[in-house]
Amino acid sequence: MLSKLFNRASLAVSLPQKLLIYFSAIALMIGLTIYVFMLSIMQWIEDEVNQHELEASAPFAISLFQQGARQPLQIGLHVQAFYSHDFIPEAYGDLSQFPAGFSGEVVDRNQTGLFYEIFSFKLFNKDELNAEKELFLYRSEFLLDGKMQPLYLVMPADNVELSDAEWQSINLFVLIFIGVLFLLFGFAIHKLSQRLVEPVDQLVKQLKSPAEHPNFSVPKQSAAEFSQLSQSLNDYRQQNEMMIKQEQAFARYASHELRTPITVISGAAKLQEQNDAPAFQARQRDRIQRAAHEMQHTVDALLSIVKQEKGTVSHQARRLERAEIEQIIQPLILLAQAKKIALTIDFKQAPLIKPTPAVLRMLLSNIVTNAINASDSGQIQVIVDTDHISINDNGRGLTSSQLEQQSEQYNGHGLGLLIVDSLCQRYHWQFSLKEIEPRGCQAKLTFPQLDNT
Repeated sequence: MLSKLFNRASLAVSLPQKLLIYFSAIALMIGLTIYVFMLSIMQWIEDEVNQHELEASAPFAISLFQQGARQPLQIGLHVQAFYSHDFIPEAYGDLSQFPAGFSGEVVDRNQTGLFYEIFSFKLFNKDELNAEKELFLYRSEFLLDGKMQPLYLVMPADNVELSDAEWQSINLFVLIFIGVLFLLFGFAIHKLSQRLVEPVDQLVKQLKSPAEHPNFSVPKQSAAEFSQLSQSLNDYRQQNEMMIKQEQAFARYASHELRTPITVISGAAKLQEQNDAPAFQARQRDRIQRAAHEMQHTVDALLSIVKQEKGTVSHQARRLERAEIEQIIQPLILLAQAKKIALTIDFKQAPLIKPTPAVLRMLLSNIVTNAINASDSGQIQVIVDTDHISINDNGRGLTSSQLEQQSEQYNGHGLGLLIVDSLCQRYHWQFSLKEIEPRGCQAKLTFPQLDNT
């Protein structure tokens, strides 16, 4: 699983280059947009100022014409006024085609606008060979000697618009300004991408050499999401290591528990060949049957665990009977009697539980066996109630027996406290150990209350 994470994380090696290309493309688009926008705004302002000047000059021109001024009427340095198209210079073309109220720039005798200015590249080049001049026109009407007369206010564009050299200077300034912004933002994006990718690169290196990096970590200045990612990887690694240790412990348990009955069966079969007495043969057959029965319980328990992991085991609650407890304890009575230990059962009430008989046998037989091994004499009592099963002994106590076993749970034989905890977690049970005063230890299995539905 870690190798899959490594393969995915290794894809982030080229991420800085991808980010740089991506943001560079965006920066170019933004720069081009700003360039066109700035020049368009300047062109629009230039045209609006000239048009407003013509419109503001109209009342003054009308007043002078009504007072008898002749055509063409010069207003200021650049504005000329006409009320008869006969006096309009031929270079201006036919202006009578424009309706009253028209105000704008005229190019090639047609109305123009901002988009024409941009797409015709007028901002960059002037067409000096054009016979008809570009001009600003304001078309209106006024009353002269009792008759409505057309009014033409004309301003040559060359006189009021920026020259080619001025536009080139402006273009150069805008390009330099955008270039500087591009470099500054590019540097900032490069640093930002490095900061974003650095935690990923560090995690990739830690994945490549897990022996040198037992724990995943990222720089302190990294984003909170990277810290959460490293913590998740650490949790995943711990769970993975725990699962491996549990599997190893289960394998040791299976090999140890199956080896003993196999040895018994093999020994009993050899003994049968040495003595033909019926009583002797019967005892050996009984030993073989008990060993095979123990093997069957062990296999059933292991299969139940596998089904639990695959999610195929039934979770229906069942009633625990006293006979099942007695059947689990019966094979251990001889072991207890050999050490002069009284093994008793205090069955208070029958609880509802989910573990299968094989799993319960695995739990109780190993816990009781540990209690027998930790005791030299005295009594071991198995107490069953509605919410717990406890095994109390008068042995050497927690610090000298179970605590030692707990510290060696990954290396010793038998079930071990690690697997006991694992089995309890699968059924939402709780396993605890505590000392009993003045002497002894209590191993307790606590389970939730269930409904028999």
